[in-house]
Amino acid sequence: MKSEFLIVAKRLMEEQRRPLSPKELVELGQPLFSDNVAGHTPWQTMKSKLSVHIRRYGEASPFVRTGPGKFYLRALLGGAEQTYEAKPIRPPNSQEKVIVFERTALDKVTTWQGLRTNWKKPAKLIFDKLMPSYLPRYDIEQDDSYTQLLTYVLVRDGDSLLTYRRGTYTRVAQFLQGSFCVGFGGHVVEDDLDLFSLETMGIFECAARELNEELRLPAEDREQLKRYEGLEVLGIINDDSSDVGRRHIAFVMQYRVSSSPQWKEALRNWDPPLRNEKGITQLQWISAQRPSGVLLWNFEYWSQLCLREFAPALVLARPAYRILRKARLSPPHVLCVVGPLGSGKTLATAVLKRDFGYKEVNSGAVVAELLGLPPVPITPRAEFQARAWAFIRQSGGAKRLARRLAELIAASSSDRILVDGLRQSETIKFLRQDCSGCRIGLLFVHTPADLAYRFYAKRVAQGASMADFLAARSAPVESEVQGLIADADAVLYNWTGTLKYRNTIRQMMSELGIRRR
Repeated sequence: MKSEFLIVAKRLMEEQRRPLSPKELVELGQPLFSDNVAGHTPWQTMKSKLSVHIRRYGEASPFVRTGPGKFYLRALLGGAEQTYEAKPIRPPNSQEKVIVFERTALDKVTTWQGLRTNWKKPAKLIFDKLMPSYLPRYDIEQDDSYTQLLTYVLVRDGDSLLTYRRGTYTRVAQFLQGSFCVGFGGHVVEDDLDLFSLETMGIFECAARELNEELRLPAEDREQLKRYEGLEVLGIINDDSSDVGRRHIAFVMQYRVSSSPQWKEALRNWDPPLRNEKGITQLQWISAQRPSGVLLWNFEYWSQLCLREFAPALVLARPAYRILRKARLSPPHVLCVVGPLGSGKTLATAVLKRDFGYKEVNSGAVVAELLGLPPVPITPRAEFQARAWAFIRQSGGAKRLARRLAELIAASSSDRILVDGLRQSETIKFLRQDCSGCRIGLLFVHTPADLAYRFYAKRVAQGASMADFLAARSAPVESEVQGLIADADAVLYNWTGTLKYRNTIRQMMSELGIRRR
């Protein structure tokens, strides 16, 4: 459950113990939301998030409808409340047909995670061997059995890239993915195919169409794109790190703009062509010659992949951090280090223990103690995750875990305690209550999914396959981890190797005024 809206809804339903409307959830949840809740009608966003989760997961969703416009937690249903089945509403013009592949067939070809620049062999297999389908976009938008084909086009003039911002993002999206993009494009639709584009599934036609729709291009570029000049394929993105990523595969392309004087004038004045679509805002060029550089956290994940690979001179591609609430992070305190599998929590914990004298209370070891199980890897990870999830879901499970952690914290004589690996906001809430006399800070460690897999296979579960990694990362007990970033007091970004990561941790602690021991 990665959505800030769903995390807030679950917390409020647990506190209120009654069905709530989306508007009630937003009004009651104002102190829990970040300052940048998406849109002018957040209750509509709340309603949409809950409705889609219920429709997609069915009885596996923790949420249910109890009446028109009323939602509740399945686990809290009593005798008076009944589940209510709402009729799905289809938007107009929902029958646009997009090109899709059966996911099981495509998975045999797309065996990597992230951006692959050695793209010709998998592209040939996709174009020549797989049988595409042309299905209404609305019908398959939430269907995990199909993968939709997209184009993602970088617009370049020399060493400069055109960037833009799309929409308003929640705090979770801000810190995990950012809000700026370098890719233009969209779905390859049935109309992109003709007799001459069958060999490439219409991706060049799609790229040209999308650029003309999203940007107000000079006449020279409109003519150039009719001949697909300036367009080339750079790679393929296969991203299984999110629900949206798993349902799409993208051909990354590049468009070199024409020599039109309009582009040169725009580049000189830092004023690109006007947008055609309202969803595209803050158009601007970024250039290797500009001294400020580019911070990766400002960009969504696919743009990060492209910038790291195709424009390294534009990117300050180093580990980085953001301190949000300094007071909570100053000793004496308890520091909770959280983050998804493979993010680098273990290394951060090791540096904090060795260099700064923190004493660790390992939440995984405490859960193992409460379960009466040996910890991972003695107990297989999948079994341990399933048992831990069953424990934390039972009545009082999170409270028991928090109480035991608080006992171990109280037994320590150190003014620097580190709790590693918490996974649920409820456990953190109870821990704050049980340690009411302690300052408790939350450090979230974020690593892009493609690098997280490499770290996981190298350091956490040596030799693990991509399927192993994804299965462990998407286990139910891990479902709230990404959303914890919304409550973080500091965020540590890890994009590079071990040495620079260590140096970044040390720099962050120095800024907090925490001396090495």
